[in-house]
Amino acid sequence: MATITDDVTVSELAQRLSRLEDLRAIEQLKYRYAGYCDNGYDPDGIVSLFVEDGRWVVDGEGGTMTGHDEIKAHFRALSDKITWALHYMIAPRIELSDDGRSATGYFYLLCLCTIENSADSTTKDPVILTINYTDQFVKRDGAWYFQELLGKTHQVSNWDQGWVKQPFRD
Repeated sequence: MATITDDVTVSELAQRLSRLEDLRAIEQLKYRYAGYCDNGYDPDGIVSLFVEDGRWVVDGEGGTMTGHDEIKAHFRALSDKITWALHYMIAPRIELSDDGRSATGYFYLLCLCTIENSADSTTKDPVILTINYTDQFVKRDGAWYFQELLGKTHQVSNWDQGWVKQPFRD
């Protein structure tokens, strides 16, 4: 067996490199999701990131959608209510399974957006939104996909009020 050093083999280095590439691919998948959200909640783009039976679950005003058809319909409707958004996905922490075929990812979201006022749909509000994500990923045919995107809303508040008047959720 070829060796790089006395302690690390070529095979071990290849495994380590493969794990690093997988971690990076999962981060990029989450960032692509944010990009599609920031592009008018592009339903076709978003659904392309999920396996066929994938789930999108966000508490609060989000809901639970399972499968491409439900996810796509949700994002078509969402673009009417949220007319502008900028999703900052931060602090990624990804736990890759030992077999390299699944992973759990943790991310924070800081989102600035323009949302339809719930009392008057002709009025838009500037909003700060934060969510904690715990996502499940699967690798299929060499590519990573969402099996489940799970978001727990941390807080939502109008820009002019900030988060002080909106207590954080438990």
